[in-house]
Amino acid sequence: MRQAGVSLIESLIALLLISIALLGIAGLQLVTLQDARDARWRGEATSLAAAALERMRASPDQAGAFVIDYVDNTFPNCGGGGGICGGMNNWLSEVQRMPNGGAKIAVTKDGDMERVTISLRWRQQPPEAGDPLPTCGTDAASGGCVMLETRL
Repeated sequence: MRQAGVSLIESLIALLLISIALLGIAGLQLVTLQDARDARWRGEATSLAAAALERMRASPDQAGAFVIDYVDNTFPNCGGGGGICGGMNNWLSEVQRMPNGGAKIAVTKDGDMERVTISLRWRQQPPEAGDPLPTCGTDAASGGCVMLETRL
């Protein structure tokens, strides 16, 4: 029997299998990098939410000044740039450093206590009409939301 060229075919098949394996490894690496990036933003958002809560707990009588909505990205009840308002404006600039980041702080009366809800959201890609920024509790193609709710 004639077996000329069999080694070449075996080598090409081995090369094909190695190429497929390397593409799989590259895909896993990409997913790992994306997950690490998302974990970084989630950790940053959690830290920022905790920082805002600590500022609010330091001045619970002025909790109404910390109300903000995703749309405004300003503290409408917070006059001036110094003191507590200045600190919260600095906090908001940190939130806005997150990719397409936004913040929402709501303060509601719950009997004698005030309930605070802090929501931070972000997204890697700019929002489009068919795929807006995520809201807490809803999935989006790229991004996330951290929500912290407590009483003052």
